[in-house]
Amino acid sequence: MLFLRTIGLLLAAAALLQGCATNIGPSSVRRERPNYNREIVQSHDEQMLLNLVRLRYRDSPLFVELTSVVTSYAFDQNLSIGAKIFDTKVGDEYTAGAGLLIGNRPTVTYLPLQGEEFAVRMMSPLPLDSIMLFSQTGWSVERLMLLCVQRINEVENAPSATGPTPATKPNFESFRDLATRLRRLSLAGRFGMNWDFAEDPNEQSAFHMKFWLKTPEDPADPLAADVAAVREALRLDPGIDEYSLTPFPYKRRPDEVGMRGRSLLGVLYFLSQSVEAPKEHADAGLVTVTLDRDGRPFAWSELLKDTMRIRSSKDRPNNAFVAVAHRGWWFYIADDDLTSKASLNLVNFLFSLQSASGKGKSPVLTLPVGR
Repeated sequence: MLFLRTIGLLLAAAALLQGCATNIGPSSVRRERPNYNREIVQSHDEQMLLNLVRLRYRDSPLFVELTSVVTSYAFDQNLSIGAKIFDTKVGDEYTAGAGLLIGNRPTVTYLPLQGEEFAVRMMSPLPLDSIMLFSQTGWSVERLMLLCVQRINEVENAPSATGPTPATKPNFESFRDLATRLRRLSLAGRFGMNWDFAEDPNEQSAFHMKFWLKTPEDPADPLAADVAAVREALRLDPGIDEYSLTPFPYKRRPDEVGMRGRSLLGVLYFLSQSVEAPKEHADAGLVTVTLDRDGRPFAWSELLKDTMRIRSSKDRPNNAFVAVAHRGWWFYIADDDLTSKASLNLVNFLFSLQSASGKGKSPVLTLPVGR
């Protein structure tokens, strides 16, 4: 009788183990997908931050893309029954056992982004279409102008800040003022960049990019002064409210506005100027100290303001949104620094757009994770 009960318990255990094995696969999606999602996003932000810090130190940057994550599960079930018969006075002895072994074997594939095509796309100007797409989806015009635009007509945006940290202060005041005015006008519905569908007698119908300004009817309106200042800075014809937008600021027609985007590498170098290197690194000559016209150290926050701030700490910070270690120090973006987090998101999006066609020319590295 005891033997029969043992067999019954083992069969029930086997059925239970089979049910567990069947549910492990589907339930793992709900359980593990958020975990992979969090880790991939975190590592992506850390890689971008690390490369910004490297550029500030003139170290070589490298981007490694996570191309795939494959997780496989292995199930091993076993069931055993044994019996030993002794003298009836002592009684019979039975042995039984059941087991389930579950294995999780994730495989991660990395792709180093390099090669000629990737380098060309990193150094090519950002397309105006991309900048306009962001402006149409609620991103601050001021942020887009400061980070993504190298030049509008004759107004240049700190061109020396889009490479290794310069020794002298860049020229940026005119462009900064222009970007601030355009933001105010955009929020008031007095400025915008749009696509216009038009029939061209020399070609098929097409969408054309437009740059427009609306002057307030009341001359005393403060925005009227902004419109006048924008027209003066860009040398626009005061009798026109709508201009064709072209990526070539040179030899433009009177009814055109020329806007040249920065390269993605230029955007990264520009943001790298926000890295606050520790004084001991500056004293050791590990980073360039930029001087103003009076020979005093230039504070890059005058140019960047709240667009991006990458702080440094000897110890790992507790309030970091993202942090990386480099040369014995921690560099981080504070969790309550919403504007810096927004700029990091923007450059991540730009990187995804601009670097997409540069994939596939480098060796792929596939690593099994775990023991």
